[in-house]
Amino acid sequence: MANGSIQLVGLLVACAGGLCTLIATFLPDWRKNDPTGEVLEAIIRHQGIWIKCISYPTGTWQCDDYDTFFIGLPTSLQIARGMSIVANVLGFFGFLFSIFGLQCTRCIEGNPLAKSRVAMGAGACFVGSAAAIGVAASVFSHDILTEYNRFSAFSISETVGQRYIFGAALFVGWTAMAITLLGGLVLICGSCGESHPVSKYRDSGVRRVASIGRSVSMSFRRGRPVKQQDRGEYV
Repeated sequence: MANGSIQLVGLLVACAGGLCTLIATFLPDWRKNDPTGEVLEAIIRHQGIWIKCISYPTGTWQCDDYDTFFIGLPTSLQIARGMSIVANVLGFFGFLFSIFGLQCTRCIEGNPLAKSRVAMGAGACFVGSAAAIGVAASVFSHDILTEYNRFSAFSISETVGQRYIFGAALFVGWTAMAITLLGGLVLICGSCGESHPVSKYRDSGVRRVASIGRSVSMSFRRGRPVKQQDRGEYV
């Protein structure tokens, strides 16, 4: 039988991962410039998948949108945007299905098999969300690493302001992937074991009929009178 406590733990963990996914999606720090060799190393240029910003030593930020929404952007940025959207959509549907599938809710109470399957579907959505944000962060980081290695062949003076390193959003994205994946798997495991609810009720009915039969046979053994039907009733 499905374990409601395990399901609830899985949902809470997956929701924490979903929150990290949402934060990683909108953080403007997927990559930042390597300030090594620059005159003003405190000025950092950050780039997210939706906006790009410049942070100054005074603590102020100046942000601007990209010129285009999707077409014309680098391939890694397009993949990161698309997969991050997929990750958040799947996370939303995973939470929505959990409301109907968890044992602690009153939805679909009359059909335990369907309720268990809905909960497993919620866990699958969370697993898909984890995979999507993981792909987004990994593809974007691969592009950063490729460019960094390409510029490493030149001297530092020639690559000032051109080399970029990993930003905080990438690490938040990888953390979101791990937490959401764990929560989704726990939710799936907590929803297993309710595969034959009909046979359970059928067996209980058979046992009830058998107990009634035994009680009737015991009444005959004790010599209780049996009502004789009058033949005139059939005339």
